[in-house]
Amino acid sequence: MKLKSLIFSISCTFIFSQPSTHFGGNASFNTITRLSDNSVIDIPYRMFNFNIDHQNDNFSIQSTIALEYHLRDDSYFLTDTNPQDFYIDMREFYAAYYGTFYELRMGKQILTWGSADENSPLDNAGAYDYYYIFMLGTERKMATLTGTADFFFDNLKLNFVFSPLHTTNRLPLGNDDFPITLPIYPEPDQIFEIRDLPLEYGANATFSSSFGDISLSYFNGYDRVFNLTGVNVYGHGPDLSFPHLDILFGYRKTQVFGIGGVLLHELAILRGDFGYFSTRDLNNTINQESTFNPTWYDSLHFSYPLNEQTNYYQTTIQLETELPFGITFIGQFFKYDTLSYSADTLPVSQQISIPNLNIDPEDMTPANFFTPGMGAPLAILSKNIGLIILEKTFLNEQAKLTSTTIMDLGPEKTIDKLFGSLTEIKLEYTIEENLIGAVSVTKVSGDDSHPDGEQYQFNKMEDFSHYRFELKYFF
Repeated sequence: MKLKSLIFSISCTFIFSQPSTHFGGNASFNTITRLSDNSVIDIPYRMFNFNIDHQNDNFSIQSTIALEYHLRDDSYFLTDTNPQDFYIDMREFYAAYYGTFYELRMGKQILTWGSADENSPLDNAGAYDYYYIFMLGTERKMATLTGTADFFFDNLKLNFVFSPLHTTNRLPLGNDDFPITLPIYPEPDQIFEIRDLPLEYGANATFSSSFGDISLSYFNGYDRVFNLTGVNVYGHGPDLSFPHLDILFGYRKTQVFGIGGVLLHELAILRGDFGYFSTRDLNNTINQESTFNPTWYDSLHFSYPLNEQTNYYQTTIQLETELPFGITFIGQFFKYDTLSYSADTLPVSQQISIPNLNIDPEDMTPANFFTPGMGAPLAILSKNIGLIILEKTFLNEQAKLTSTTIMDLGPEKTIDKLFGSLTEIKLEYTIEENLIGAVSVTKVSGDDSHPDGEQYQFNKMEDFSHYRFELKYFF
């Protein structure tokens, strides 16, 4: 009788289960100040994150809302009377349905691929927010309006993604103190629009065992960062005495074939990802109206699409282990290189020069300024990157000391020489159960001997050396 009552109780709970809603999040208060002159660094940061999870049987709605704080300069109210310095960001908002061996999700969601914890070349299903590029986890990811499906078969997991939209990285515009800037900032009408429906899709298969995981992946989409697509030359009617040159940019079509794995051992964990990228500029014709004074420059005389086609690879290897004295070690090595490149040439006779690239018009070889449009975000710093994280907890895990170093290993294998580097020393202390205080110091070192000179990313980042105080409350 008791058994029947128990079964009836469980059945009633399953059939008549009530919807539940869970709330959580954090509030962060911090200040970031330069080491050089103690001035406040003007960059946005997320001061408040709020998570909502509503579940009803096999259906759920999940969302994450963030408030991003933007520092106002002293002259702000001379040009704008809006007192608002917070920006609402709906980071995620999607619905999910759970079946016996599958899970379906639809909406704006953050997607993460790859076996390496950070800087995986296979993590291309979503875009990156470069303002948070030096942070870990999903903080530096941007959500994508997409549909996903997961299927589970014993030790095999299949993941499929599909999006009808092209998503680009959030790039600093050079109007604040963020250290990474682009050499070129095109006007919106210089970006050549994607002609076809910008469908993006991919699949990932992961097989798990007691020794670890192995995964295969494929992704097809458009680059997250714009690229040079060609040049148009305009005149006034048949007159080409005073020509105007339009430098146009676009987004290449890229396919990514990837393999990754995790090897588990009692002494260490080894992770690795390898991505083969095949990218092509589909803009074989770039005929359009002049972006400058089209009334006068009403005649297109010459058009030079690049028709770029490139194959390159990226790889990340990560090692995690426990060192003596309870120190956790995480080491990463990232590398990328171009395997093949082809493009049409640009006309030297037109004396084309691209601002801030410091390339002589006589040496306008497109291969010289090729950059990957997908892959690991740290590729913007160098072709060879080393990352070392050391972490130690003490005072019964109430305090944690972390050292993070990003090293530029140079354009080639130069083990005997390091170029630029970024090092952060951070101390966190749990004041109360949900309240954490932290202080950190970040030092960036460049290299005056680097071939890129002042345009070398680590040289431009040296003024970003700073110390930070943070108070974070979780609820």
